[in-house]
Amino acid sequence: MQLQRIFLPLLALSFLLALSACNSSSSGDAFIGTGGTVGAGGSAGMSGTGGTTGTGGGVGTGGTGAGGVVGGCVEARCPDGKLYECGNCIDDDLDDDGVDDKDLECLGPCDNTEGPVLRTGTPGTTGNQCGADCYFDGGNGSGNGDCDWDRRCDPLTPVDQCPYGPTADLCPAEQPPECEPSCGALTPNGCDCFGCCTFPELNGGYVFLGSEIGSDGSCTLADLSNEELCKPCTPAQNCLNTCGRCEICLGKPTIPADCFPGTGGSGGMSGSGGMGGSDGGERCPVDKEPCGLPGDAVCAGFCLTGCCIVVE
Repeated sequence: MQLQRIFLPLLALSFLLALSACNSSSSGDAFIGTGGTVGAGGSAGMSGTGGTTGTGGGVGTGGTGAGGVVGGCVEARCPDGKLYECGNCIDDDLDDDGVDDKDLECLGPCDNTEGPVLRTGTPGTTGNQCGADCYFDGGNGSGNGDCDWDRRCDPLTPVDQCPYGPTADLCPAEQPPECEPSCGALTPNGCDCFGCCTFPELNGGYVFLGSEIGSDGSCTLADLSNEELCKPCTPAQNCLNTCGRCEICLGKPTIPADCFPGTGGSGGMSGSGGMGGSDGGERCPVDKEPCGLPGDAVCAGFCLTGCCIVVE
């Protein structure tokens, strides 16, 4: 009887403690595990029974930090000051391929579509379809004044309504001085300023990222070899960011092991009037930090084909 009088209150205490643990909230901060029950004392020379082990606390959920940092992602604005889908730290297309600069279909901080089509979705893609400005800024039609080209300069005719017919005023030998500083930083490795890009599976060929059927974008990463959907194009040599052996490029997320810490070539704007590529440079220009590979520092902006772009 004495043992029963001791055991029943302890059993009730254990039940109350277990009920309290179940009612604990696990959102936000972690909750603290409940302690074990105390072992019952022995009676008349009998040893007491040991207590049960307490349960551990749950892990709290992270929140949004200050300064535009969301869950470890840094918001990256376009130079026009706007925040587009590829810089807003949200997986807008919900495809689990990655967020913003980790999404292979994001072409830069001025890209307002996370795919699947490779058009940027920013203003300027309608109207004068033949006149071409920087494809990768916040308004890639003609008239912004930084880069100057025309689709009629391309003998492959990537835009149906712009048949080949080059003239000196349409196809300048050199780009205006403001083209490289404004558009060069936004142009991925392997592309010219006007959206004509190469990928490893094209074996040196180029496709126009803004290819259309009717008025709908048609070129996707899955269709790069389909010339009906991703129309072949000729890169403008006076505004071309080449894809060097030791550079991350579109469709080329890794580089050979012997490229570290930068023994291979670095591309850059090539051709007349542009910045020539280097045969023994670093992975990125001297004014940009490498990013995107194991061991690289976290980019405080947009990591564009292995080089960090920070818009002030």
